[in-house]
Amino acid sequence: MFDLRKLFIIIKREYLTRVRTKAFIITTILIPIGLLAVLAAPVLLQLMESDTAYEIVIKDETNQVYPRLAEIDSVRYVESQGRSIEELRTAITKKEIEGYIVITEEGITSGEEFELIYSGGGGISLVGDITDDIQSVIREVRLERAQASKEIMAILETRPNLKTRKLTAEGEEEESNTFVLFAFGYVMAFIIYAAIFGYGSYVMRSVVEEKTNRIVEIVVSSVKPFELLLGKVLGIGALGVTQFVIWVIAGAGIMAFIGPLAGMFIDPASLEAGQTAAEAFNIPDFSAIGIDVGIYFILFFLLGYLIYSAILAAVGSAVDSEADTQQLMIPVTIPVILAIVMLPKVATDPDSLFSVISSIIPFFSPILMIARIPITDVPFWEIGLSILLMIGTFLGCLALAAKIYKTGILMYGKKASFKEIAKWIRQ
Repeated sequence: MFDLRKLFIIIKREYLTRVRTKAFIITTILIPIGLLAVLAAPVLLQLMESDTAYEIVIKDETNQVYPRLAEIDSVRYVESQGRSIEELRTAITKKEIEGYIVITEEGITSGEEFELIYSGGGGISLVGDITDDIQSVIREVRLERAQASKEIMAILETRPNLKTRKLTAEGEEEESNTFVLFAFGYVMAFIIYAAIFGYGSYVMRSVVEEKTNRIVEIVVSSVKPFELLLGKVLGIGALGVTQFVIWVIAGAGIMAFIGPLAGMFIDPASLEAGQTAAEAFNIPDFSAIGIDVGIYFILFFLLGYLIYSAILAAVGSAVDSEADTQQLMIPVTIPVILAIVMLPKVATDPDSLFSVISSIIPFFSPILMIARIPITDVPFWEIGLSILLMIGTFLGCLALAAKIYKTGILMYGKKASFKEIAKWIRQ
């Protein structure tokens, strides 16, 4: 049985030593700032007007297309004024105009493609805008020639959106934003992937540093190796939970206020009926993400961290320097890499048998289960089973890691082979 007082001292030391560092403070602050920057970017980009005017000459042989394009944008679209094709090409090379389009009667009648000859400036946005304008105007001209009524033309111009609402088990409807939830689950899975190895590497480096400096020889004279291992894992784990709690609270606050903040930069009269400022600036709606997702996020991070940090501590105790850890890290990283490979399949089809089974496997659960939870209604028994299996896996990994750690931390001079590590476990 281990000494709880000594264990608490180790946990406290590992936690306080790192929570006061500049690196911890800076990263804790920068992540919420980065989230704010990502969410504020659509607002700022739409408020920034382009200072470049691209002049596109319309050589309209039908005299029906250019007037309509001029109504859309009289600065961008200008008349050819009788200039020949050669003159227009020369004007492009001299940077007098950006490009030109020839509108022919055959093109309108047959519906063939029109060509934009230009200098290559303006990027994909310019080409996309011109394509939309040309398609809209040509469709309008062809409908008028077919003597379509204004009602039919209005119907063809209408592009209804599909709004999704989820029906809960209680029979109540609630807002559902599938794309946002999919993206959120995907991002959370990658964050946990990075965090597990980030904080787990802290444990491994701490063990290697203490071995290198021979500090561990003094420590183990008064503390059992198992107490030292468990204290390191729990202390750095508490550090990670602290950081994630701060990020979750800050993120929730930012997501709650980004919509009203966007409303300060837009004229309410410019909004369409029922449209919010956030929708006008293409800011994702995070209201469908509940607090339970944040709790699961921290829980699965912590359990995943505990499993892999115990293994990484064993890796650190079996080598004399960080450079020697590469070979031993291969079997540790394989399950995580497999989880990342399976992530697209699980995220796009979260209710399949493959997704259910793979997300319950303890070494995959931290990444795959947290990707499923925001996307679909995961039955509680699946979440509970995955949590229980992860706890059991952690205890098993901790027991094996303790055997390796007990021998490895006092071994110097060479890197242990897999055969030697297996021998330590059997002893």
